[in-house]
Amino acid sequence: MRILITAGTELMRSGLASMLGRLPGVTHVQECADPRQAAPLVELHGIGVVVTAPPLSHAEFEALAAGAARGQARTLVVLRDYDLPSHEVVAQAVAMPADGFLLESELTAASLAETLVRVDRGQAPVPALLARGLLSRLRSVETEPVRRQFLLTPRELEVLELLVEGLSNKEIARRLGMSEHGVKRHVGAVLAKLNAPNRTVAVAFVLQKGLVSVR
Repeated sequence: MRILITAGTELMRSGLASMLGRLPGVTHVQECADPRQAAPLVELHGIGVVVTAPPLSHAEFEALAAGAARGQARTLVVLRDYDLPSHEVVAQAVAMPADGFLLESELTAASLAETLVRVDRGQAPVPALLARGLLSRLRSVETEPVRRQFLLTPRELEVLELLVEGLSNKEIARRLGMSEHGVKRHVGAVLAKLNAPNRTVAVAFVLQKGLVSVR
């Protein structure tokens, strides 16, 4: 796996680079302080995952995510959560709908390795604290406006809630008592109806459009 680390503080980038360099399966680690310079590096070096962290403006993240997608790379955001209330951590995630998230307070070599594997597999890893915050928002209002506006079926709404928790298709199948093929079909329908390229964007889209309340 080839990794590009961008944005964040110099201390965060150096720490991530040191940690990543010791992980099995990671063959290349590169640092880039300016997220605006990341896109060409993704294509030039065949980067598989771009790891980034605040401080990062919405415009910078949009450009970074678009550049990563063009190079067929995924984005993993390490969210700052020290000294921040949980609702502010959730707000960070909503502002940066990446392919996966890690909390700085939970960042270890083991958690980083596991999250990278899940991101590389196309899953959407979300820390439990963050998942609970997103899920509470999703459940804090009636789901009827979401269902009516986007023609989501009751089953698709259930799938959407489980996507918030970062569950894989296999895990969703087990939770809902369905086949994995059936879950894949429902996930595809949800993403298509919300016009979302991935699972995390689907959840963030619903929140950002005001279809669920923001506390």
